[in-house]
Amino acid sequence: MADGSRNLAREWSFGEARLGWATAARSSLWARCGCGREAVVDPRPWIAQGLSRQLVRDLEHRLRCVCGARQAQLEIRGLAEAPGNGAGGIHVFR
Repeated sequence: MADGSRNLAREWSFGEARLGWATAARSSLWARCGCGREAVVDPRPWIAQGLSRQLVRDLEHRLRCVCGARQAQLEIRGLAEAPGNGAGGIHVFR
């Protein structure tokens, strides 16, 4: 920038986040079902499969909720954005 300031924030729109970003310091991966249930998701098994550069939206079909939903929305959240009382009950299918 001309004034010497630097803009380090990565600009991205909904659905463009990569799975590897969830492993950044102070970040977490969350799944949210249409029924309102939310749960933290461990990205390490997917990363071990070499999917760290995969878009998170492309992994949403691998989630199952106890309500019967066969998909849940994935979000990368900072620690301040993550709710303190996740409901659980959303499971990962590889």
